[in-house]
Amino acid sequence: MILTHMQINIRAATNSEDAISDTIERCVQSQPTLNAFVRIDRDGALAAARAIDASGVSAAPLAGVPVSVKDILNVGGLPTTWGSRLMQDAAPAAADTIAVARLRKAGAIIIGKSTTTEFAHAMMGSSPLTGLTINPWNPKATCGGSSCGGGVSVAAGLVRLALTTDAGASTRLPAACTGVLGLKPTLGRIPHDLVPEGFANFIHLGLITRDVADMALALEAIAGPAPSDPHSLGLSRFDASEVVADAGNFAGRRIGLVMRAGNARISRAMAETIRGVAKTLEGYGASVTEIEWTMDNPEPTWRILQQSNWAARLGKIIDEVEDRIEPSLTEGVRVGLSYSGQDLQGALNTRTALFRHVQKLFDGFDFLLTPVMSREPLDALHKPLDPISIDGEVVGDMRREWTPYLNLFDLTGHPAISVPAGLSDSGVPLAFQLVAPWYEEARLLGAVAFHEQQHPWQLFDAQ
Repeated sequence: MILTHMQINIRAATNSEDAISDTIERCVQSQPTLNAFVRIDRDGALAAARAIDASGVSAAPLAGVPVSVKDILNVGGLPTTWGSRLMQDAAPAAADTIAVARLRKAGAIIIGKSTTTEFAHAMMGSSPLTGLTINPWNPKATCGGSSCGGGVSVAAGLVRLALTTDAGASTRLPAACTGVLGLKPTLGRIPHDLVPEGFANFIHLGLITRDVADMALALEAIAGPAPSDPHSLGLSRFDASEVVADAGNFAGRRIGLVMRAGNARISRAMAETIRGVAKTLEGYGASVTEIEWTMDNPEPTWRILQQSNWAARLGKIIDEVEDRIEPSLTEGVRVGLSYSGQDLQGALNTRTALFRHVQKLFDGFDFLLTPVMSREPLDALHKPLDPISIDGEVVGDMRREWTPYLNLFDLTGHPAISVPAGLSDSGVPLAFQLVAPWYEEARLLGAVAFHEQQHPWQLFDAQ
């Protein structure tokens, strides 16, 4: 069992006012080079640390653990600015979102709000409000988005944990680009009380950490039912003690390998990396079978649903604000306004077909193994609307050709985790994705914990 390791590992770094003060100073000093934070809440974090020390609740699961929160999620007393100049004068949030409140109850300390792309619409690492967030491994490569500051704040060792969102890539991609773990749990496992439409929702809350130990305790702290999220109702609380590396090993496990999910191609280097991961898992005793993805690329379905969301949010004011927001967001809103009711219902129907297809795959497999992205991280300044190239060939749209493996499981709701898989020749992280049936986060994290013990991944050394 890895619980003892979890308790020691996650508490050893920070459990006092002095430690939190040091953390804040590191975060402040990193801003000119990494730019992971929209704002650092020095006063709030120190007050929380003093309260923990004074109350003697150091036995709380996350006591003193520093956390960053993506700046599209409400933290009481801090504004939520969404990476947009439209929101730069937003009033402080009146209350914490449920997940933040649960983190605080578990003893975690909110260090600040991490950067995001504008209204979390893009997969790169910049916004009009905060500029470019830098990948600590290689400043020329993107750190991924939209939870760009979340990935960087954890990868650089500034915080132990980042609370993020994942609607199409936004937790797993920045984790992959920065060499850490990114978990998108089952839809509803972490309740989301801020989405305006809860029933057809595919926007998940996610977690980024440097190891499985931290991930499991954090998930235990914030998972569980909440009356405001219909997908969370009836779920039991997640129990970190169920994440047992021995039970999560790969002996006898059946793994389905999906190399392409409707995308035109995968780079030679990425294909070699994923096949290397498959051999490693076979070395643990698993059987790996490559399977063909027989449905269309999921991205067009995702696009209709997400662009409709953007249109609902900004459609009425798009003419007024067009000159103050990203061109890629403007285009997404305008396309969203063009969809008919039949288009939207058709996308919802296809979403159900995708879910059923993935569910059927799990009749024959315990896990699915996929790339996170079809090629290594893009250039940091790559424009969201520009096509991407793979091995010198222009293949087209970024979301459709780079990361269909990610929005697929936002649509189906299955738990998925991005796991480091070494460095590319240019010195940027590569990653694989492991996917499990609904509500099997314990099995998923147990498997990754076993892999972590057998095959430790290289972490960025901030020193």
